Amino acid sequence: MARVVKAHGLRGEVALELLGGGLDRLPDGTEVFLEGEPRVIKEPRAAADHLLCRLSGVEDRTAALRLVGGYLEVPLDSVRDLPEGEYFHFQLVGLRVVDERGLERGVVADVQPYPANDVLVVSGPEGERLVPAVRAAVLDVDLDGGLLTVAGTFLEPWDDAG
Repeated sequence: MARVVKAHGLRGEVALELLGGGLDRLPDGTEVFLEGEPRVIKEPRAAADHLLCRLSGVEDRTAALRLVGGYLEVPLDSVRDLPEGEYFHFQLVGLRVVDERGLERGVVADVQPYPANDVLVVSGPEGERLVPAVRAAVLDVDLDGGLLTVAGTFLEPWDDAG
């Protein structure tokens, strides 16, 4: 649902980057999991491009700093339905990546949200490649088969030295 991007203030607040949906998806009292630990959202409020809140069990800045980079999750049975062709980040991370010829190119190591579109971080034998999550790049997503097909041109090394 969200990623902890930084600690905020001294009272243990955190800044959350929402991974889809609006601020209303995490109202006061929402039960979530963070690194497998149950937490409750407290006093959420909008601030610039983040949601600021407190989390149960987090009482100071030091505790909040330990959470940076962690993801807030909800039980799978409470996840909202998405339109056809849209996926949650957790569904994509770990998928094997192949090109249109079927050649193994790596795995989806992360999904990074950007204003225009999400970007898939594909980690493979040639290093990391950033692939925009757009139709021209992502040709097929097979969740049941654990496979993501990416147009090969998006997986090639890029050189701007010219």
